[in-house]
Amino acid sequence: MSEDFTLYKDLFEYAPIGILRSTPDGRLTDVNPTLARMLGYESAEESIASIKNTISDLYVDPSHREQLIRMTLKQDHLLNFESRFYRKDGSAMDCLIHVRIARGKDGSVKYLEGFIQDISEQKLISKALTESETRYRSVFENTGSATVIVEQDMTILLANTGFQKLTGYSKEEIEGRMKWPAIIAYPKDLERMMAYHFKRRKFSENVPLEYEFILSDRQGNRKNVFVRVDMIAGTECSVASILDISSLKKARRSLRESESKLVGIVEAFEGFIYVCSANYRISFMNRALKQFIGKDKTGDLCYQAIYRLNSPCDWCGKKQVLAGETVKTEFRRPVDKRWCYAVSSPVFDIDESVMGQQTVIIDIHERKQAELATKEKDAFLRKENMRLRSALKDSHHFSNIIGKSLAMRQVYEMVLRSSATDANVIIYGESGTGKELVARAIHDMSERSGKRFVPVNCGAIPRELMESEFFGYRKGGFTGADRDKPGFFDQAAGGTLFLDELGEISEEMQVKLLRVLEGGGYIPIGGLESCKPDARIIAATNRNFAELVRQGRIREDFFYRIHIIPIYMPPLCERREDIPLLADHFLKKYDPSGLAKFGSHELNLLHNHDWPGNVRELENTVQRYLSLNSLDFPGDQCRCRPVIPAPLPDIGQDARGQLQDTVRNYEKKYIAEILEQCQWNRTKAAALLGIGRKTLYLKIKHLGIRQHS
Repeated sequence: MSEDFTLYKDLFEYAPIGILRSTPDGRLTDVNPTLARMLGYESAEESIASIKNTISDLYVDPSHREQLIRMTLKQDHLLNFESRFYRKDGSAMDCLIHVRIARGKDGSVKYLEGFIQDISEQKLISKALTESETRYRSVFENTGSATVIVEQDMTILLANTGFQKLTGYSKEEIEGRMKWPAIIAYPKDLERMMAYHFKRRKFSENVPLEYEFILSDRQGNRKNVFVRVDMIAGTECSVASILDISSLKKARRSLRESESKLVGIVEAFEGFIYVCSANYRISFMNRALKQFIGKDKTGDLCYQAIYRLNSPCDWCGKKQVLAGETVKTEFRRPVDKRWCYAVSSPVFDIDESVMGQQTVIIDIHERKQAELATKEKDAFLRKENMRLRSALKDSHHFSNIIGKSLAMRQVYEMVLRSSATDANVIIYGESGTGKELVARAIHDMSERSGKRFVPVNCGAIPRELMESEFFGYRKGGFTGADRDKPGFFDQAAGGTLFLDELGEISEEMQVKLLRVLEGGGYIPIGGLESCKPDARIIAATNRNFAELVRQGRIREDFFYRIHIIPIYMPPLCERREDIPLLADHFLKKYDPSGLAKFGSHELNLLHNHDWPGNVRELENTVQRYLSLNSLDFPGDQCRCRPVIPAPLPDIGQDARGQLQDTVRNYEKKYIAEILEQCQWNRTKAAALLGIGRKTLYLKIKHLGIRQHS
């Protein structure tokens, strides 16, 4: 129905004759632009406002309106009723009125529709012909439309300027010489119009006054025209007014083509489309909906026919649609519980009021199920993440990583975050801090945990073999390649590739890895087809990558592809509170009996050591302790010499001062001797004294101890 309204509205707007609609009691409801222009108004709205909605005000003789109503109701329609309308400037327009009655279902008259033709020109022509040829000619020439007077033998007696422009012929070529069949393009039209010509002169009643035909001008161009023909009273001549409607015809054709395309789209659409009135009655259903229901349910209630409900759907949004809004929503279809997406739009009447609702339904069940599953998974992961975070607060280890210090809890936090994504990770830290353990923890907690974790020590691969190791090669790719060999990327497919000591990779290899990281893939040595790996990259380095970029040893674009999620592993000296946990862990690892223990003195020594080798050095120290029953640190020579404490000062009768001063002097002398013995290595001295390095610094400053040059 919406397409019919659109077609009617376009015809109403672009019709070449005036159209008005009024109620039986005389209230004017609508005027088309053509009639408004006839009456001298800029728009239809201006004409209605000026006439004040009372059609009787339009008539020069209001009694004509009453006469027209009586005749129309008697005949049920009225043709060729002549009257006069007032124009905007107060002048009168002669018009020919055709009236059609629109009735309701009960037979009552809903409105009258009048088709108005301005015949002022024809009236003037007729009048001019009777008064004088000269005066008639003047009026004839100044008519707006193409007009001719045709004699009984079909010769064109007179032709105005409009006709000359329409056909391209001159006045000399037309008047008295040309017969009107010369401008008829098609024989079919010619036969029909010649029959009209002769019947009209026999006063036959069934000869139409108005019709269309195809006109051919002097250049052979064909035009769609609308013609009105009347006999001139008392003569055998007829006057014809011709209007070029080619643009209107073109618009109609475009409209029909658009309608055909729209119908094709609607019928090919896999979703459901239907139109219903304000009272829920279906007026249109597309083919897909008919097939779904099993038959055409036009005229039925939409909620019953489509959704098998006893009342309107909750998601319908009828109220908003009737208010002129478009409503979009998702809902589950009651029939089969499938998720659907609906767009309901208003359908407007010619007077811009909403007369119904058009609804488009798309099945989104699979997408919605996936969306809900994703949300459910996200909720589960959030809960699991919160549980892990809560557990980490009191935990001494995370995966295979030992430690509960603040620095390590920050590392655990980054492991949790990075395991929830698939972005590249780079782990910074000194040698021996456990970078590979962190990489494995990220892999084990990620969605790739079911696939391989492939560790690669980039510094241990010769440069000439690096490409074949990473990308593999095909049989026959080079001398000695007697079989296909998968590379690291192939081995880590679907899993994680851990690149340790990444700073050792050459610039040439950086370029090739960069292409892989940017999605360009790689070609194995001896291969022809490009491979695009699905492997997550986790890199590690004990070097300052930013400094290597500044030095030009690492490409900047390669750095930014790798440096997406950075994790910084603290050295062991910055998380000394974890040393007892680590020491206990390694004792249990290398002494399954559990008999070996560290005393407070040993733990104090372990706590105060600098640990340049970090966790790896601590593990080796514990292993050496269990093997040799001796706690010593590589390179610490002062451990081999006994420490001889300084003798106590004499505090006999001659001793002066307070006890506090005596203790202070002794402490200063004792600490100074230990520092000299350790060659002022504050770390070693603090270990011998059994105090922290920071505490030793404070005592040196507080006691004023200075190194002798």
